[in-house]
Amino acid sequence: MSIRFEKVDHEYSPKTPFAFLALQDIDLEFTEGKITAVIGATGSGKTTLVQHLNGLLLPTKGSVTVGEHTIKAGEKLKNVKDLRKNVGLVFQFAEYQLFEETILKDVAFGPQNFGVDELTANEAAKRALKTVGIDEADYEKSPLELSGGQKRRVAIAGILAMQPRLLVLDEPTAGLDPQGAKNMMELFRSINKKSGITIIIVTHNMEHVLDYCDETVILEKGKVIFHDTAREFFENPQYMERARIDAPNIIRFKELCRQRGLEFDRDTLSIEQLARQVAARRKKK
Repeated sequence: MSIRFEKVDHEYSPKTPFAFLALQDIDLEFTEGKITAVIGATGSGKTTLVQHLNGLLLPTKGSVTVGEHTIKAGEKLKNVKDLRKNVGLVFQFAEYQLFEETILKDVAFGPQNFGVDELTANEAAKRALKTVGIDEADYEKSPLELSGGQKRRVAIAGILAMQPRLLVLDEPTAGLDPQGAKNMMELFRSINKKSGITIIIVTHNMEHVLDYCDETVILEKGKVIFHDTAREFFENPQYMERARIDAPNIIRFKELCRQRGLEFDRDTLSIEQLARQVAARRKKK
């Protein structure tokens, strides 16, 4: 499914004293089947960008193509229901959107809202809940009985039950403890590998970008300043400095070593790789 921005601007409160151009001349194409991180400083336009993907926001200039749907500036959005079925958008703190009496009913709500009968919706909900690791014994519980991490998983299951072709996640690990955040990222990688679904993640966590993402898009003041593989991004730390983003620990450690005369291969991007190189050098000595 093609995902493409062409010459896109987005202006908030146009023709008022509060007008603000949040996106400027965005030309961008996401790679199908990959996990792509969208990063940048606060206010760079990340959330504004991804909210164009399911029509929550419309371009004030240019066009956005998502599969068979093209959203053009100045034109009424057509087939919005079909677009939003295919583009699952998970907001930051998505668990706040849980509202049904039971977990199963909550997850089945989305498919039913798109015209699926109750039986089929329940089956889709059960598959989605299994995917995110919610035990069957919990299906009749109230969502309010769950831990924060479990609530987040149920909210994500509600999106997966609609079988989207694109999953968009806005700060999906916000508020989770380190282990919960790691488990969540492992879940997204598993979903991507097993289903081939394209995933776009807005995040400030560079450790997650390093460990889980295939590609990286950097926004600065509403403009794309970088789009390439995550590996290429981490091999060029000037982009992190420009976007005012803290480098992952392994990158900072390599830089400290370099300053002291100890160089490592550019593609050494994990503790395991670094340890192997250190061991090999000690063996040579």
